[in-house]
Amino acid sequence: MNRQRIIDAIDLANKIVRRHLDVQPGENVLIVADPETDMEIYLALAGAVQSLGAEYTVSLMPTRGKERATYLTKPIENALEASDVLIGVTKASGAPTYARKVAELLGKKKLRALSMVMRELDNYLKGAATADYEELENLGQRVARLWANASEIRIRSESGSDFRAGVTKEPVMGHPVIVECGLAREPGREAAFSDGEVSQRPFAGSAEGRLVIDGPVAGLRGLDPFELDVEGGKVTRLSGGGNRTRQLASVFSRMSCAKHIAEIGLGLNPEALHNGDFEEEKKGQGNVHVAIGDDNFYGGSHACAIHWDMVLYEATVWLDDFVLFDKGKLQLERVLEASA
Repeated sequence: MNRQRIIDAIDLANKIVRRHLDVQPGENVLIVADPETDMEIYLALAGAVQSLGAEYTVSLMPTRGKERATYLTKPIENALEASDVLIGVTKASGAPTYARKVAELLGKKKLRALSMVMRELDNYLKGAATADYEELENLGQRVARLWANASEIRIRSESGSDFRAGVTKEPVMGHPVIVECGLAREPGREAAFSDGEVSQRPFAGSAEGRLVIDGPVAGLRGLDPFELDVEGGKVTRLSGGGNRTRQLASVFSRMSCAKHIAEIGLGLNPEALHNGDFEEEKKGQGNVHVAIGDDNFYGGSHACAIHWDMVLYEATVWLDDFVLFDKGKLQLERVLEASA
C-alpha cells in the first residue's frame, strides 16, 4: 500500500469509529477479518479505536467457502459476549454480522455492529461511501415507518417481475423494518459501510409471484438474467438458461433451504454506483434486492448456510397503494409528505 493509501485508510478508520459507530472510551471493539483482508484496513481501525481510549481485539477467522461464509469460530463467538462493538472486515467470507450469535446479541441490545465485508479500500472512498449519512438515516427512518404501517409490499418491473409479500409486524432489533443507513451508534443497531437500505423478512409463507433478476447476485458469477417463481415463501421454479441459472440450480440441488425467501430490501443511497458489484448496487437508490436462504438476522427461524442478495432494476414498488419507487425512481416528495 502506498503512502496516500495509508493516509486514506487512517482517515477512513477515524470516520468509521467516531462518526458511524460513536465509539466511547473504555468500550471493547472486536474487529473480525480473514486472511484476504487488507492488513492496513484493520490496523487503521485498531489505531482509531485506541486513539479514543477504547480497547480493540483483532480476530482472524478462516476463509470460508460460499456455503459456510457466515460461520464464526467458537473463540470469536465467545469474544462477542464481551464486546460492545463488532466491525466485520472479512474480504473472502460472508458478513460476520449475519452470524446467529450476532443476531442474538443485537436482539438483546448488547452489541452494535458495522459490516465492511467483501470490499477493498477503494470501495470505501467512492460511490455509496460518499453519501451524506445523516440525511440517509433520516430518509431510511421515514421509509421504514411507511413500510411498517403497510400490510403488503408489491414489486413489478418492465423485465417481468410481479411479486408480492405480506409485511411482518413483529420487531427485529426493536423495529419491524430494519434501517441500515451507515450509522450504528446505539446498542442493537447494525449498519454497513458503504450503506443505504431498509429491509425486512416477509411475513411467513406470504411471498408469491415471479422475480426476474437482472442485477448482480451474491455468490454468483455473471450478469445474465434469470427468473424465479415463488409460492408460499419458497422458490418453486428456476429458469433462464444462462450460466447463473446453472450455478443456482446446483446450489438448490445441494441445499433446499436456499429456496427460502429470506429478505426484501430497498436501496436508498443516491451516490451508489452501477458497477456490477452487488454490495454497492443493492444500496443504490431505487434498486430492489430479494435474498434467499437464512433469515435469522431478520428475526426468522429458517436456518441456512447461505444468505444471498439478488438485485433487480427499475422496479415499481407499492406499500399497499402508496407508490414508493416508480420504475426505479424514489418518489421522494411523496415520501417526505406521507412520513411527516
